[in-house]
Amino acid sequence: MSELNSLRWPAEWELHQATWMIFPCRNEIWRHGLEKAQLAFAEVANLISEFEPVKMLVRREHLAYATKKLSSAVELIEAELDDSWARDTAPIWVENNKQAVALDFQFNAWGNKFSPCNSDQKIAQVMAKNAASHICEIDLILEGGSIHGNGQGLLLTTKECLLNSNRNSQMRQFEIEEKLKSELGVNRIIWLEKGLNGDVDTDGHVDNIACFVSEDTILTQYSDSASENYAIYQQNKCVLQQEKLQTIEIMEPSARYQNGVRVPLSYINFYIANDLVVLPKFGCAQDEEALKTIAEIFNDRKVYAIDANEILVGGGGIHCITMQQPKMLST
Repeated sequence: MSELNSLRWPAEWELHQATWMIFPCRNEIWRHGLEKAQLAFAEVANLISEFEPVKMLVRREHLAYATKKLSSAVELIEAELDDSWARDTAPIWVENNKQAVALDFQFNAWGNKFSPCNSDQKIAQVMAKNAASHICEIDLILEGGSIHGNGQGLLLTTKECLLNSNRNSQMRQFEIEEKLKSELGVNRIIWLEKGLNGDVDTDGHVDNIACFVSEDTILTQYSDSASENYAIYQQNKCVLQQEKLQTIEIMEPSARYQNGVRVPLSYINFYIANDLVVLPKFGCAQDEEALKTIAEIFNDRKVYAIDANEILVGGGGIHCITMQQPKMLST
């Protein structure tokens, strides 16, 4: 890549060329059935397609069904797929000397938790080729949901994920920092300790617990002291206070358990599209207040809440199933 000062990783709220998604296909993770997951993804895609182009990767055997359930505005692209979490397998686009570059980070299925993942390891290449983007392969295991940026050189992440031995065990924290700085053009990294309690599939992705909503403002969840997440929220709050950033807090959804483990429900896992914010709702008492808070933050965009329970079944949220392709100065 070029010199650091020529690189910029655009913020999610900046103008998009398109949104990328992947039609659900890994049967075993959708315990309510694959069709319910596909319908939930389709609802998100169809809404976003009213505001910007949506490109959906689909297995050949699901093309006919996808065509029936997706808006004609959604472009279907046949591809070999293992799973459906575009946030973690799509390329991360940066701007390098006013040119769009798709960064292809390495992917090992969240620390070798799911198999196979051979096709998902090639998804960034498929998307970059379709988008006619120059692609750069990066020698670092990284999922898009593990980092969040403000578009001005500041990156937010968790130690629980990026320093996990199942990702880049040969690298120390400062080495990972230097790699992220050189490839994404960031100049400062904020390390939160942990993600949500129960977020075992991703080892604490940051997009479930905190995100930038402007260049100098971070949105986080909070809870009462009875929550399993209370200590995590308090610890993260201390980190953000030391960074002297503005923070906005939103009450976490009501507790839900599976096999005795708290399910990582999160209002932070929303997606910002052109003139639109898609917020998850869960049928919780806190849904209405979350919608109100997000609408106040993004008062220049339409804000829609979509039932995300069937997406949650597979282990993620609305942010997890989407990836923005920024509209660069050159496009």
